[in-house]
Amino acid sequence: MNIAIWKRLIQTPYGVALGSCILLQAFLLASVNPILPVVISNQIGLDKVGVTTFYLINTLIGVVVTLTTGYLSDGTVARWKLVLVGGFVGAVGYVGIGAATLPIHAYIAGPLMIGIGVMFPQLFAVAKAGIVAGWEREAQVMGITALRSIFSLGFILGTGLSSILARTLDFRTIFFLISGGIILLTLYAVRILSRIESHIARRDENEASSSKRESSANGYVMLPLFALITPLMAIIALQGADSTRITYLALIMFQLFQDASIAPLLFGIAATIELFTMSFLGYLSSKYGEKKVIIGGSLVGAFYFFLMAFVQSLPVMFVIQPLYAVFAAALLGVAMAYIQGLLSHRAGLGGSLYVAVLNIGSLVGILSPLLVTGYDQKIFFIPTILCVVGALLLLLGDRTAQIEKRLLEMGQPAGS
Repeated sequence: MNIAIWKRLIQTPYGVALGSCILLQAFLLASVNPILPVVISNQIGLDKVGVTTFYLINTLIGVVVTLTTGYLSDGTVARWKLVLVGGFVGAVGYVGIGAATLPIHAYIAGPLMIGIGVMFPQLFAVAKAGIVAGWEREAQVMGITALRSIFSLGFILGTGLSSILARTLDFRTIFFLISGGIILLTLYAVRILSRIESHIARRDENEASSSKRESSANGYVMLPLFALITPLMAIIALQGADSTRITYLALIMFQLFQDASIAPLLFGIAATIELFTMSFLGYLSSKYGEKKVIIGGSLVGAFYFFLMAFVQSLPVMFVIQPLYAVFAAALLGVAMAYIQGLLSHRAGLGGSLYVAVLNIGSLVGILSPLLVTGYDQKIFFIPTILCVVGALLLLLGDRTAQIEKRLLEMGQPAGS
């Protein structure tokens, strides 16, 4: 089944090209992001409150930018133009971090770095609107999940490079090199996106009644806002758990073992397993539904974070990373398809809303560890609780399926 989806993606026009953009973006981000906390803390001089403030500012601005560009991308501004501006602004931000010598420099350059984040939702928006458009709903979930697993592959390769760079180059040189890579990727992505959007426009012109056929064939309706609140809150909680790991794992590992290369290795091992787990969870989602798979992944994540709060043996930490891979695959792959499905009529806004929700969840992960002194492992009790909360919200509070069924039975058209 998974092989069939991969063949379908490869045979779809621009499927391979889009996948290469996703791969390269993950590769570049993973090459530098695992060492970013160490750089702003040990090289630039931000203390724990300063690190929190840095990520807080970036995240708040990221939410605004993501939602704004997502709204504009659905017919107002061409997606390739948004990616072009965002990519070059992001490159300037990475240069700024590389050149920073004072905390104020980091606070100025940090918000510019988020420009590269505009690319991710736009790549998946054209995937939804142009690559898997017209596929059966179950196949769309697997297709989006498969594309998201390509991001995991890029992350694997990038974290491997990050570990090497941390041992061989000074941190400033790394950021300058990554900035150049971002510029090249932006130009390449702009070319691919412009071609895919032209393809979508030609397809829509040739199929005047496509939107009507799509809504009836796939059984989509526009859910009311109140129906989205609970699943979005659940994803926020789960992302809060993941954000705690992303932000503090490198700092905790450095405090425990005094080696900046360990965190990239842990990230890479988890991402390697996540690559295969994500495809499998995509298949399970097509059989049993996205929500059940996300709930299961959340509980596995709770167990992982609980163990990380106690384990101090590095070999054991490596061994338990597959547990995190299951959680990450559910959150970053299946949940993305789930949110896009809830807003299937707005591919750009759906993808951007998912990223914005992740950014809001990141605030939880960034702020909540302030309750713990220093960079102690007790920080991981917080994501343990957040995973349980996310699972309970989906299990007990999410009623989107029932609401969607009722609207369909009433014969309410999509977008009403």
